[in-house]
Amino acid sequence: MSGHKSIYRVLSRAILKTHCPPLTGRVIDLASGGHSDYRYFLNLSKEAQYITSDIKKEERVDVVLDLTQKLPFESGSFDAALLFNCLYIFENPGDVLKEVNRVVRPGGFLLTLTPFVFNEIPEPVDYWRFTSQGLMKILTQAGFKEIEIIPFGERFSAAVSLLNKFLIFDFFKPFVYWLAVQFDKIVPKNVKKNHPCPLGYLTIARR
Repeated sequence: MSGHKSIYRVLSRAILKTHCPPLTGRVIDLASGGHSDYRYFLNLSKEAQYITSDIKKEERVDVVLDLTQKLPFESGSFDAALLFNCLYIFENPGDVLKEVNRVVRPGGFLLTLTPFVFNEIPEPVDYWRFTSQGLMKILTQAGFKEIEIIPFGERFSAAVSLLNKFLIFDFFKPFVYWLAVQFDKIVPKNVKKNHPCPLGYLTIARR
């Protein structure tokens, strides 16, 4: 595990790599910024057209757009859409999801990554933390179906995430991350099921 990335970033990449469905055709990474490092953990076909977007123009941003407004695409324009680590900043995330639903073709995918146990991160605002039930409700209301919600991390990795700023030496972080994941594994299954406390969730939904 890399010590130069947060434990959230490490575990969310790992869960995405393990569970990402095959993505083909046109795939838009909404709010990707200029880095879009999650791309390398997607199950993209060689023929897939990967498109980046963000609210401001950067070197590796293909399309500039505002997710709180009507998207500049025709209905059913994409085979898949990605919304990673951004739902919490929208005042009305349900409206954003409905518009994303419009631009994904029937049968296409929406993938989201959302933090659950996490410090506030205003960008410049931070409104929400979604439980699994909250994600199910908001995605269903937006018109998505076949929704799979996959937690990553548990109490110990969540605690490490909150304490990350106090882990001074990068070379020490991989061991701390590994140790937290091992302790996550010993949390009783009934506790994980009835009282989950993950670091975040990956959701995979069909249009």
